[in-house]
Amino acid sequence: MVPRDTAGSAVVTTRHAGEFGGQRVAYDAIVTETPVANAAGEAAAVVVTYAYVARDADPARRPVLFVFNGGPGASSSPLHMEAFGPRVFGPDGRTLVNNPHSLLDVADLVFVDPPGTGASMPVAGTDPSSLFSVSGDARAVAEVVQAWREANGRTGSPFALVGESYGSARALAMLGAQADGDLPLPDGVALLSMSIGDAGGPVIRDVVLLPTLAAVAWYHGAIERRGRSVQQVYDEALRFAQEDYAGALIRGPSLEPREKAAIARRLASLVGLPVATLLENDLRLDKQGFMLGLLADRGLRTGQLDARATRAIAESNFQPPFDDPSMTLGTSTGETIAAYLADELGYTLPSPYRSLNLGINFKWGWGEGTSYRSARFTPYLARAFELKPDLSLLTVGGLYDITTPAYAGLFALDQAGIGEGRRTSKLYPAGHSVFEDPEQLAAMAADMRLWARGLSAGGQ
Repeated sequence: MVPRDTAGSAVVTTRHAGEFGGQRVAYDAIVTETPVANAAGEAAAVVVTYAYVARDADPARRPVLFVFNGGPGASSSPLHMEAFGPRVFGPDGRTLVNNPHSLLDVADLVFVDPPGTGASMPVAGTDPSSLFSVSGDARAVAEVVQAWREANGRTGSPFALVGESYGSARALAMLGAQADGDLPLPDGVALLSMSIGDAGGPVIRDVVLLPTLAAVAWYHGAIERRGRSVQQVYDEALRFAQEDYAGALIRGPSLEPREKAAIARRLASLVGLPVATLLENDLRLDKQGFMLGLLADRGLRTGQLDARATRAIAESNFQPPFDDPSMTLGTSTGETIAAYLADELGYTLPSPYRSLNLGINFKWGWGEGTSYRSARFTPYLARAFELKPDLSLLTVGGLYDITTPAYAGLFALDQAGIGEGRRTSKLYPAGHSVFEDPEQLAAMAADMRLWARGLSAGGQ
């Protein structure tokens, strides 16, 4: 990270127009610098937001979506410059094109680079470390959201949080920060590729992983399809996981050898691994073992973020996440983003744009006595529903995402009492970043449009 010299608070506004969702929209682009404080109360970082606000729209009825990615060291650039921003990367990754899938026809958009990512760098001479934690990050971004609403006269507008991957955990932690800080709760939350805890530990981690592995095996032709779609195979694996498979794992060593063999055969028919391997592993599933074993006879391993991607096993260094053949974030986008901000939005970066900062991941503060595997975020959402029962919840998942298996997040929500009747949940035949598939981006954008239109005008 390259520190900023001072805690700037610049605001740069430019005028634009484009066609989104089949509608012509004239809009303002507003780049805003907002200083945020560390635990000692010092302005320790400057958070930069990129807003797109339609002109000639009724602010009392038009929602504002605050959008961020995860990591936790990821900037907003994937959702901003590949999914929902008005301008996105072209096929060559170096030029920009207009984005018909942007949600600007139904909502104003504010993309947030959390502290330490993108353009949101620490201030020289201060200690930003408290911002690189669940609580510090959530508090800072929640305050930035409220500051933007107040500065732009949008406290009467409905608003929502949209977070992907760790961004889904950030969104839920922000609900806690908003409630504790006496800040308004949003009218909606969209959780993309959920990473919200409460789906680990013995038995559960295998149960929630199985449907995804079955979908991946279907994709690669490692199991017999028998005319079934990937969704049908996923659903079949989910039923087996919830019933016979969970029961067998619970019984553990007390399971009769004949029953264990029968479960192993059924499991093999779904995930494409040899029966002998599954028996040797006591019916347990392992992400790394699956990625290396599914296509081993072809000399290939699968990706993790998107298991449709492959690479020769001989070319892999086996040090996740760096050897993931489906990992592309942050490889070559920074210069293009910097040029876009300068040339089209009139904002000159003080230092190179940091699309991905994995260093933050390794120093992240999960809380006293807590780790990545034990962190829990659903209690924040359950409390928010108690305070605001009409909160609108949308969840999105990719069928081929091994990093955050789709059923893991849904399981966590179910266990928190936030079942199907209290949420809208969508699954797409895609990987972790659903928007990387043009067809699935169109489908997801259509679903999110419906959700955004339904946000109540309950701003405060």
